[in-house]
Amino acid sequence: MGAVLAMKMTWITGLCGVALAGLTACGPLYQSHPNAVAFQGVVTGLTGFGADAAADSSLVDDSSASAPEQTLTRAFIDAQELDLLRISVISREATGIVFFAGSNGNKVTWISLEGVSFVFENGLLIGTRGFGDDLMGSDADAGQRSLAGGGNHIRTLDFLNGLSQIERRTYQCATVQTGREDITIVERTYTTSVFEETCTGSTGDFKNTYWRDANGVIWQSRQWISDGVGYLGYQRL
Repeated sequence: MGAVLAMKMTWITGLCGVALAGLTACGPLYQSHPNAVAFQGVVTGLTGFGADAAADSSLVDDSSASAPEQTLTRAFIDAQELDLLRISVISREATGIVFFAGSNGNKVTWISLEGVSFVFENGLLIGTRGFGDDLMGSDADAGQRSLAGGGNHIRTLDFLNGLSQIERRTYQCATVQTGREDITIVERTYTTSVFEETCTGSTGDFKNTYWRDANGVIWQSRQWISDGVGYLGYQRL
């Protein structure tokens, strides 16, 4: 893909003016953030695409916003004190930015200005909070080993059932490398291998896609959260 952001419309089905709850709302935590004013302009740009415009293109790049203040820039990212992720809840056609909140070994927590949070382990999503139908937990070890070269593995995902009890689901998964791709994320280009992880269980199936570089860093992914939320897209900024 070269100089464009390698993000097919299956990753983001079209960005419209739907704010991602918790990522773009203006509450007390948002207002207290030191870069709240500048950050608000960037978030507005990321969620302000028209559905018709998105439908006209199979790709979405960083220059798609119609006004200069709507474009996320590398200078803005580098000026932040905390690392950032660009997050998209694909079923809701909503995108926002989350901040590094802390780490525990390889598990890294990212949080929105309103408190919606995501936990990744070496780039694999293992938990969310704030959506209602959240992913309460997941094992990632076997999936990470498969990403090193492909293979079959078992993954378990935990959810809350109607009785507020943990319901564990087990999936049979297979990971294959489908190709190599250069992706550009806000003015930086990365050479990646593309892996697809297909998982099947008694309650349904899902397919995660990872763009991973030679050092094992996942720069971009599309990962399943839950039946009620669907897929999460993310990019490391």
